[in-house]
Parts: sequence; C-alpha cells; structure tokens
Amino acid sequence: MDKKTEQAIRVKSIALDIIEDLLKEDSEYDGKSLKQSSELLARCICDLVNVYTGVTEDVESTLKGTIIKAKVSHNSLQNQQAKINN
Repeated sequence: MDKKTEQAIRVKSIALDIIEDLLKEDSEYDGKSLKQSSELLARCICDLVNVYTGVTEDVESTLKGTIIKAKVSHNSLQNQQAKINN
C-alpha cells in the first residue's frame, strides 16, 4: 500500500473514532467545541479533495497536515467530554 493511501486510511480511522464518540448516549459537547471540530473536519475534506483532484503538489505534507487536523478535532472533543464528565 502506498503512503498516500495509508495516510488517507488514517484520516478515515480518526473520523470513525469521532463518529463513535459523538454517537455515545452519554456524550455532551458545547457549541464552541463542536464548531471548532466541524471546521477542522471540513478543512480535512478540502485537503483530501485537493489531493485526489491533483490540485495539491506536495501530497505528503498535505496529508500529514490533514491527519494532524483530524487528531486535533478528535482530541478537542475528547477534552471537552472529559471536562463535562468531571
């Protein structure tokens, strides 16, 4: 499997983790956290479209940045959930 595919699968994995967390019955988030997370995920989608349509020249760096955005989004939601639960 090439690096581009591996990184795209990593983004998908993080997105699935986010979906799982959001669908838990006991999860609660404030509007600000959801807004920030949504923005980062939307930017991830833009990055992936740019990679797969050939708009981006530096694919590896773009995908690394996309993974970071997805992780930050997920961590933000997890931190917010932890604050609410404590």
